[in-house]
Amino acid sequence: MATDADRALRAQVADLLTDAGADVAGVPARRITAADVRAGRLCPACGSSAHGRPWARVAGQADGDGVRIGVSLSRSGPHLLTAVHLGGGIGVDIEEIAAVDARWDPSLVLAPGEEHLARTSEGRARLWAGKEAVLKLLGTGLRTPMPEVRLADVDVRRIAAPPGFVAAIALPGGPPG
Repeated sequence: MATDADRALRAQVADLLTDAGADVAGVPARRITAADVRAGRLCPACGSSAHGRPWARVAGQADGDGVRIGVSLSRSGPHLLTAVHLGGGIGVDIEEIAAVDARWDPSLVLAPGEEHLARTSEGRARLWAGKEAVLKLLGTGLRTPMPEVRLADVDVRRIAAPPGFVAAIALPGGPPG
């Protein structure tokens, strides 16, 4: 059962997604209405709108459903990380280094050849965050086992995070460069 705090957080996230979606789609903030930008969640497994992958659309542009905006969210401790990408396809993750280290199991995370990336607590957390970001980009979430994802094959970048945390963003396309 959702608490008042859960409902308040969901409302804040929906407002944030709406504002961010409007920004990347070029809808002037002072003219945003609920009809301009819609945001929500959809679980691909059960169809629930109470949880699942976030989405955002700008109505009245492009196809009948509106311009698709890739949206990704991640929470860790008191931190919320969001990303939007016009046209779809983006993934982000933020992780507390100590929390990843406490539950680390290389057989659940590492693809062949990635052992050298997991030598330190921060390295393990970066791997975890990078892989979760990729799984969000792919739209599969943890239904795809992390060892099936090789970070070297995807455009995953480090992004700034508070002390004790790491964050990553996964972008469409292959690895950079």
